[in-house]
Formats: sequence, C-alpha cells, structure tokens
Amino acid sequence: MPLFRRSPRTPAPSLEFTVGMRDNRIQVGAAEPGIAQLDELRDYVGPVTGYAKPGADGRDPVSLLNAKMDFAELVDDAASVVSLAFEELVERGVVDAPEIPAAPDLPPVPAQSSTYAYIEAAHARAQERLRWLEAAQDVLCRHRVAVLPPAPPGHDEALRAVRR
Repeated sequence: MPLFRRSPRTPAPSLEFTVGMRDNRIQVGAAEPGIAQLDELRDYVGPVTGYAKPGADGRDPVSLLNAKMDFAELVDDAASVVSLAFEELVERGVVDAPEIPAAPDLPPVPAQSSTYAYIEAAHARAQERLRWLEAAQDVLCRHRVAVLPPAPPGHDEALRAVRR
C-alpha cells in the first residue's frame, strides 16, 4: 500500500478557444461539460429580490423589475456566447449542425410601450432563451463541451507573455 494516495488527474481538454467580446472559454473534452452559469441563471430573480411579491396594484416592485432586466441581459449574453460557440464547434467538426437546437420563438416586444411592458416582454423573451440554453446544454454535454466564463487576467498566457 503506497504511503501517499494521489487523486486521479482530470484529463486536459483536447481543444480550448474563446468566443465573444469577453473571451468566454470553450473547452472540448472538458471534465465538467455544459454551460457553467446555467445553474445560476435558472433561479436568478427570486434570490436577488428576496422573492418580492407584486404590490397592491398588481405590478412588480422596482427591485423585481431591476432583477428581471438583469436576468434578461445575463440570459441574452449567455445565449450569444453559446451561439458563437456552436458556430465554432460546427466549423471545427465537433458538433454537427443539425444537432444544434432551433432558435426559440420569442414573444414580440410591444412597439412604443411603457417601461413596465418592455421589462415584462424582455423577461418573457429571456425565459424562452433560457429554455433554449437548457436544450443547448444537453448537446454540449453529449460532446463533452464546457462553456466557461473568461479566465481571470492572471491566468491568460498571452497577457502574461506581454507583461514580462
């Protein structure tokens, strides 16, 4: 029996690249495939607002509306990153184009509407995009692909070489 036990090493990804304006990382052959921020997005609004309830007039309070807009922006960003990742994955032969989930049918944003109506429409659209992200997660997991946030600046090899 050896004196020291080593945990098995997780294999390094076979391919890694970045997509999007923030350089989100895409890893093929990842130990933990999927969309890293998806769990966080699934129940974003409730914890942020403390599960606030509509007011006496039936409208959401400002804190809830702010959380809904933040949620919509986060989901839109995630959907954009995953779409770009799929483009690259198809181009590199990792995923076949027919496997990619179809773009969701998004509810319309009312023209010249109130701010309240716009926020509600943006939130409804984000809910549809979140369902698309769930379907995308299944495809990514089947191909052992991870969509990760950008690397911290200290971990970027290209930046490290420039800073020396």
